[in-house]
Amino acid sequence: MKDRKTFFFVFCFIILDVFLLLGFLFLRDATSENRLRKEVEALSKLDITKDRYNTRIKSSGKYKIVEKAIKEYLDDYATGLQDVSKVLSDTTLMKVLSYDNYVSDGPEFKESREYLKDTKEKFDKNIDKLISKTDKDTITSYIYDKTDDEELIKLYQELMLDDSILEELNSNKELLINTKVKVQNIIDTSLEVLNFLNTYSDSWVTENGEIKFQNKDLYNYYTELINKVKVN
Repeated sequence: MKDRKTFFFVFCFIILDVFLLLGFLFLRDATSENRLRKEVEALSKLDITKDRYNTRIKSSGKYKIVEKAIKEYLDDYATGLQDVSKVLSDTTLMKVLSYDNYVSDGPEFKESREYLKDTKEKFDKNIDKLISKTDKDTITSYIYDKTDDEELIKLYQELMLDDSILEELNSNKELLINTKVKVQNIIDTSLEVLNFLNTYSDSWVTENGEIKFQNKDLYNYYTELINKVKVN
């Protein structure tokens, strides 16, 4: 009888320990998931055109995988977006059609034309990558190479497709498409101007802060090209 009572008490303690452990694990997971959701909510309030998302991971356990994936995705997108935006304020690009550049790099414009071609190639590659990153399929599939846990995949997709985050990404996609058109016009037209000046290098001179042409037709065509850049 005594052995049975001992066994019964031991069995009860084991069951109690199991319940306590399960309760602890459940509470820990719930706390970590709640911490993750609060962190993502804080991220959604950042300005993706100015801020960074590579902050300290605050959740624990398996939820760290989701938080890290979200922050990596958003930070990669943010830095790419910010780098692309810098092209519009690039002083070299803004001065490529300036009088000073005509004097220093003309009439062949070898350095300027090479710079424009390189800039366009890098810009097109980077902005196309950013535009594709705003596609829903790209967003949802990003987690697949991080984990095969269905619960974590579902949670990641739920958080990343939240209205506040998705809405900002969609609005930036429209901005990126408009920026691509604008920058391509600036670069393509600038190249057209420099190619024109190189072709007719014997028909223009720089003098007293101005470029002067031998005839009105060349001047009118040059002015037409310059106006195409200014319109955008």
